[in-house]
Amino acid sequence: LKPIVVQARADQFSSPHRPDPPMRCCCGSGSSLAKEEVDTLLRRPVVAEKAEPPSGLQSCMVACCCLEINERDSVADWMLSTNATKAPSLLQRLCFCQCGPSERVPSGIETVPQLRGLAGVTVQAGTRGAFQTFKWAKWDAAKRQVDLKVFGGFTDCGGSGGSELGLWSESVEAQCCFLPQLFGRCGNSTYRFTFSEDYRRADIAIMGNALVFCCICIPCLPVLCTVPKCCFAFEMVQTDNSTDGTSWTRNSSMCGSDFKFHYHLKEVYTPEGEVGKYHDELKEHPQQVMVTY
Repeated sequence: LKPIVVQARADQFSSPHRPDPPMRCCCGSGSSLAKEEVDTLLRRPVVAEKAEPPSGLQSCMVACCCLEINERDSVADWMLSTNATKAPSLLQRLCFCQCGPSERVPSGIETVPQLRGLAGVTVQAGTRGAFQTFKWAKWDAAKRQVDLKVFGGFTDCGGSGGSELGLWSESVEAQCCFLPQLFGRCGNSTYRFTFSEDYRRADIAIMGNALVFCCICIPCLPVLCTVPKCCFAFEMVQTDNSTDGTSWTRNSSMCGSDFKFHYHLKEVYTPEGEVGKYHDELKEHPQQVMVTY
């Protein structure tokens, strides 16, 4: 038997006068869809997938650590609001002397044009669920310094100095629950960002209360020490295409080695809660994250 060779003329496929074949529906019934109907379907906005509720184990774990789970897509609401009526957690009441709501106080960093993007919501591109904002941190314009308490800590008795909780999120995982609580919140873990004169670069100092590493937990103690740069050193540099603080490169060094790229820091929401330049980065992160309160 000789194989049958079927040759198709090129003009059957390339001819501009040949009409498009009718589009069949997925059920195979043979009915045709008009091109206008197909275009309408393609232009229809895609509805975001609804986040699944946290499991019972996750909810129990987060509640025991006095954390809360928030939705990724509403990060601008819970991270950029003043939290004027939000009640504190039990840990805040017992260990940090905050007995009632504490309204967040703006840092003022949004008034610096070169750093304005940091006052919105930024995302650590390349990590999981790490959002942060400088909007409620402590800004010293004269020294060009920002002190950001990563997971909150002691402010003053009654919390009248403004709450620094909920400024940094993490993914809903066990290791992210206990580490922020013990070494973060109770040790007043703080990052100090010192910017250059042109605001294109910042040295990042790691500060905190080292007594927690000796199992001595006194939450009301202020920041007592700074990690030597010969052990750990962080920096961030504004990318070439950014002039308003919306895109940074975060580099890290360990044991005196050269700085190496760690992740990109990008703005996903402006200080006013509007969609930022890199809003598409949100979809790369878990739909639920947890923060201190």
